[in-house]
Amino acid sequence: MTMMVKLGAALGALVLATTATAGVAEARERRVHAEVQTKRGTAVGDSTITREKGLRARSTTWTGPNGKSNSVQDTRTWDRAAGTYDHDRTRTFANGEQRTVDASAQRTAPGQYEATRTVTNRDGESRTATGVITVDRQP
Repeated sequence: MTMMVKLGAALGALVLATTATAGVAEARERRVHAEVQTKRGTAVGDSTITREKGLRARSTTWTGPNGKSNSVQDTRTWDRAAGTYDHDRTRTFANGEQRTVDASAQRTAPGQYEATRTVTNRDGESRTATGVITVDRQP
């Protein structure tokens, strides 16, 4: 298991533990702090997750034993009545380079959506995929 997989698993477990013990007053925001021992030293992670109607935002930062950090900003918004969904994610690496993913979907008919996803890599090169998604719900 790689260090990032271990760190992600640890953070995920802490998020679940925090969610399970949070009170009503904390129903909309979760803050998590984790420290993970690795062969190279201690890695530290902090995450804040905010939820409200039509929004989920997450900000996470991991700092490795070498003092270098990487972070993820992840925002999802949706409007069921309008049939829209947007997901924007930016990962900032220790050297300042960024990778972004911007996705959106628009309902065009009951059970049918047009979607677009654009990925911009660390070198600034972008690629876009578009398509139609059909949802067929069976009882």
